[in-house]
Parts: sequence; structure tokens; C-alpha cells
Amino acid sequence: DSQMPERMYGPLCAFADGLQEAERAPTNELRGVVQENGTIRCSRGSRCYGLWERRGDGEMQLLNQGCWTHVGHHQECHGDRCVLVSRPLSAVLKSNYRFCCCSRHLCNANFTEAPPLPTHPPYHQLTPEETALVALVTVAIAAILIVVLFLGYRMMKRPPQLHFLFLWQLIGRGRYGAVYRGTLKERCIAVKLFSSANRQNYANERSIYGLPLLQQHDNIARFLTADENTTADGRPEFLILMEFYPHGCLSRYLSVHTVDWSTCCRMTHGVTRGLAFLHTELYRADQYKPAVAHRDLTSRNVLVRADLSCVLADFGLSMRLTGSRACRHGDDDTMTISEVGTVRYMSPEVLGGALNLRDCESALKQVDVYALGLMYWESFRRCSDLFPGEAVPDYQLAFQAELGNHPSFEDMQVLVVREKQRPRFPEAWKENSVALRSLKETMEDCWDQDAEARLTAQCAEERLAELTLTHTAEYNTPQYKTTGNTLTTNTRYTH
Repeated sequence: DSQMPERMYGPLCAFADGLQEAERAPTNELRGVVQENGTIRCSRGSRCYGLWERRGDGEMQLLNQGCWTHVGHHQECHGDRCVLVSRPLSAVLKSNYRFCCCSRHLCNANFTEAPPLPTHPPYHQLTPEETALVALVTVAIAAILIVVLFLGYRMMKRPPQLHFLFLWQLIGRGRYGAVYRGTLKERCIAVKLFSSANRQNYANERSIYGLPLLQQHDNIARFLTADENTTADGRPEFLILMEFYPHGCLSRYLSVHTVDWSTCCRMTHGVTRGLAFLHTELYRADQYKPAVAHRDLTSRNVLVRADLSCVLADFGLSMRLTGSRACRHGDDDTMTISEVGTVRYMSPEVLGGALNLRDCESALKQVDVYALGLMYWESFRRCSDLFPGEAVPDYQLAFQAELGNHPSFEDMQVLVVREKQRPRFPEAWKENSVALRSLKETMEDCWDQDAEARLTAQCAEERLAELTLTHTAEYNTPQYKTTGNTLTTNTRYTH
């Protein structure tokens, strides 16, 4: 072999033979000429290899180095470095042996450890109970994801500003929902909350607020936006967001405050002006507002601003009017025509079932004006200037003295239709001043038994404007002014 021509040689490799005979690799693995300096000249086509054993303490012990002739069987051995692999190369090699092979001269003198391969735990066969648990967890996670996606979709669908809506305090509750004081982006607002049972009232009020030109009037409550929501138990609820009116409704304000003549005229004139606008059909440029009947005009549905001016609100029962056509029961637009509203404020024709359905527009406007007259009576009974020298009476709703706080429909029929009674004027109003005469005539002309003889809202607005301008001077004389202020001060301590 020492006479083998130079062209028959392969790489020069490090050589060591530390295996015992029983564990030694196959004899054809070592093919070449061993040199005295611990190297071996391998035959052509061979590669250098090394075999180490990892001991218990983690150290690597050299077992064998030399020429590797099994190229193409397990390793191609084309690398320049001797990179250890951990898998056994044959059944005779232990699992803690590390093998490498390479193609450059003396490349097997040193080794490089390959990064550890990821370990895979042994496959575990699930029991039926574990399989059921995995299925339940999977379904639960899927359900949570669906809910999150649904809520996310609703959040995207909602107007962006409503993400900052917070409800703080319940400030009122009515037949169709509750009213809360809330904040929207640090702005104080009122939020009307309708349950799913009152969806029709929500939709109707939202529709009325959306009419062209309506929000341009000073005496109509300021509407901000509306939205639908889902409660924690999955029920729908509906929200109307409005400007917040710090004094609340007119009945609440008058129950704790008295007012002077000028203020009372301004409050009632604001309500009348709002109703007259509501009743008016308007065309402006390309915008059209139909006439609208309120159909639930009460002192609870009038709100008081900080400056004590008033606005008309609560349009859940309101109805668009389309000229002098006959009212037809069952119309989608009309809902129910008769027996709608608050019983205490129902007109004689509504209580008696005698509403003129042949002229729907006029009939429903006349119903509103009747309620307006009752509201005048409630308001001016708290006017300190109309009770000179005596205490202002406690606040009363119309017919509260006769029928109490919760009159029935039948009781109202007897009192208003059969007996034709109206709220009684106080004894102090028997004084025959021009202002009082004009005021009482206006009330009587609003609540007349004959619907067609009543004032229109526009005429009532003119009467109130005249009362405000013409007769204010009458109650600004030193006699009335001093008495009025004294009465107002005294009354505050009694309520």
C-alpha cells in the first residue's frame, strides 16, 4: 500500500482507534495508509470521520477517527467541518455516540456540535373524558370569539361618539321608558331609554325629531342622536340622546318654585310657540316639514332651560298630519287615533269617542290646544303676581283637586264630558283686571267644549305674546312688585 500512486489518495485525516474489538466499526471503514504522526492518508473517494461518546458528566470522549468509505449511504460528508450528529449510524452504535464526517484535510481533528433537535413528547391517547373536555373547551372558545366579533361589529356600527357615552343618574321615569343624566365626551346630556316593548314609540319619536327644519326652532327640545343597544341579558333597548335641561320638566319646576308674571308669560309663550310651529306645514327651499300633532301635551312633556324658557319634548305619540283627509283606524302612520295620551289631559271629544275623524288634521290639533289650556291653568296658579297679599297656592295638576293623582278614564268622562267641568279659577282671580280677564278668556277659549270653537295654536301664541307685552307693566307697579317679591320669598320656605 505504501507504493500506492499519489493520484489514488484521498484526504489526509486525523487517526485514532479507541474502540474495543467488539464495538469496532466495519473493517472496510478504514481504508488508507496510517502515518506515524497520528494521521491517515485515505484512499480516493473516502472522507474523514470521527466518533465521540458523550459521558455522564457531559464531556465528549474520542473513540475513533479515520477514513470513511460509506459515502452516499448515511452521509454525503461534503462539508468542510466535522459537525456531530446524535442519531446512531447502525445497530451496534449506542444512542449517546456522536458521529461526524467531512471532506477537507484533517477536518475531523476537531468537531462542532450541531444545535439540539427539538424533542417531541410521546403521543398520548386521549381518554373519552379528555376528548369531551377538549370538545367543550373548543366550543366555548368559539362561542366567546363569536360574541366578541358580534360586539366588535356592533361597536363599529354604532356612531363613534357613542363609545364615550356614560349614564350616571336616573332623573325620570314615564310610561314608555326612563330618562338618565349622562355624559358624552364630557358633555352633560339626557338619555331616554326605551325597552323592547316600546320600540314603536322610540321609532316614532326618532322619526319626528328627524323631520326637516324641526331642530331649527328654539322651542323644540334639542335632539342629538339615537342608537340601539343590547342589555347584558341579550334584550334590545333603544336610546335617544338629547340636550340636558337642568330644571327638568315644567311640572317639577313649578312644584318647587313660584314665578313672576313676566317669567310665567315667557314660559307658557315658549310652549305655545313650539306647538304652533309643530302644527304648521312648512316649505323652505327644497325642505318640507309636514304639520305634526303632539297628542300627549302635558306639563311633564315640557322641559325648562336654565334661563327658564321652555321647550316641547316627548314625541313618542306624535303623528304627521297630511291635510284634511279622514283618519283611518289601522293606518301605520296614525297608530291609534282616539284614546291616546295622558288621561288627565284628554279632551271631551277623545273621552267621549266623538273625535271628528273626517278631518284628522284639525281634530288632532284641537286636542293639543285643549291640553295647552290646562297647562296655562297649572302654570299661572304658581304666578306670585296673581296672588297679591296672600300665599301662592301649592302646585296642582289639572283636575287633581277633583279626582286626585290617578284619575281613571271613566272618572274623566263623567267630569269633563257629562258634567262639562274645567279646573276652577282661584278666588284671587276674581279681580277684574285687564290682564286677568284676558288670561282667563284665553284658557276658556283653549279648553272649549266645542272643539271647533277653540283657538288655534297660532292664535294662542298671539294672545300670550300680547299678554307678555301689554300687561307686564300692570304687574311691575310698586304695589305688585313689592308684594310679588315678598310672596315669592315667603313661599320658598314653605316648599
